[in-house]
Amino acid sequence: MIKKITMMLALVALMAAPAFASVQNVKVSGSLATTSVIRKGFDLGAGAGALTAQNIVATTTSLGVAADLTDNVSTNVKLTNEGAWGLQGAAVDSNAASANNTLYVDAAYVTMKELLYSPLTVTIGRQTLAYGNQFLVGYNSANKNYWGGVATDLAGNGNFDAIKAVLSYDPLTIDLFASQIKDNGNLQPNDNADTDLFGINASYKLGDKMSTVIEAYTFAKNDKGNIQNVASGGFETKTRDLFVPGLRVSTNPIEGLNVQLEGAYEFGDAGLTLDRVEKPGEVKVSAYGAQGKVNYALPVLKDLKPVLSAGYTYLSGDKNGADNKGKAFNPLYENQNTGRIYDSLFSATNQSLIEAAFELAPIQDLTAKLSWYNVSKAQKASSVSPINQPNAAAGQAVVENGKKDLGNELDLDLTYAYTEDVKFGVSAGYFAPGKAFDAVNKDSATQLLSSVSVAF
Repeated sequence: MIKKITMMLALVALMAAPAFASVQNVKVSGSLATTSVIRKGFDLGAGAGALTAQNIVATTTSLGVAADLTDNVSTNVKLTNEGAWGLQGAAVDSNAASANNTLYVDAAYVTMKELLYSPLTVTIGRQTLAYGNQFLVGYNSANKNYWGGVATDLAGNGNFDAIKAVLSYDPLTIDLFASQIKDNGNLQPNDNADTDLFGINASYKLGDKMSTVIEAYTFAKNDKGNIQNVASGGFETKTRDLFVPGLRVSTNPIEGLNVQLEGAYEFGDAGLTLDRVEKPGEVKVSAYGAQGKVNYALPVLKDLKPVLSAGYTYLSGDKNGADNKGKAFNPLYENQNTGRIYDSLFSATNQSLIEAAFELAPIQDLTAKLSWYNVSKAQKASSVSPINQPNAAAGQAVVENGKKDLGNELDLDLTYAYTEDVKFGVSAGYFAPGKAFDAVNKDSATQLLSSVSVAF
């Protein structure tokens, strides 16, 4: 499908017969970020695998070139390397050494404004797709790379290979995109094993005193990968379709107060999981997610810039955790709470999340933020619920049956702007497991992240 769209767009562009000029302007940019990662107890007491302790220093290097070819045509290319110190010749896993020395294409796209139609802008190539609070679309985990296979949840390079069309009718903006997440065409001809993501997102500014913005969207994921038919013991190539309409509202009822509400409903075909014997396609999806966020810049001690924030997120889940009933929310390609301990431990599904934070600037150029999170399961599982722990096929902590409380996390984040282009950061986190864990697997988890970043 993506290939057909690309071909049609190329034919349209040829028919338009545009005139290309020499390069008008070239801009070179880049960034360097060195991060120290110290993590302990991410196995929560299981005592096996790489999660008992992680200790690395890594540097992420990016170099970008943007060129304006004409007033309406521009290109952007960004190359990135994510390398852990000391892994140039040795590997943590079978792919770590090669990945540690590789430059990846983080972005590579061309943007064409007023293509055939004045309000139309088309972007083709590897690019950022981020909508709203990135509740569903913001980070393509299929493109991420690793610091030698350690702390994979902190990896960058999550852009999408996509075609995006933007129609600007101020105050209405409409985005349409088609992205190919995975192409197994060489192994499965005729697109039999592709994974594609499609979407339309409409944002409208009401123009009222509260600066209200309404955002409506529909995303669709089409997965043609092999689905195992447990009953026959073989594999069948079936299409799994997931459709996700949703709505987000952002408004500012009083000065300094921002309120956001978002909800999404998922329906379609869940395919077949390894623990069911029905034929592919018999499991129908009926899941939903909702999120509310409040940020308030307090009207007191304004020199300290105090901000109080709170939020609640609900992601539906199956009552029987290992038995797929189609009720479990699919987070698609969400990009929220990266760097939090609980986000590394648990998948963004069957989850009830309460969060609160207080932020202020105690001295010039220094920002301090204290955050608290309470994580629990949305549905009691009658069987063991897996934990999404990176690099640990074995040694995962065990979740007790019928218990919801997953735990609490406390984080302190400090950011210091040394100059306009140089920033220092420290993040300390502590996670205490809740009643959902048994007595053996109930150790706390800690992390300390420190970084220095330079942009030029």
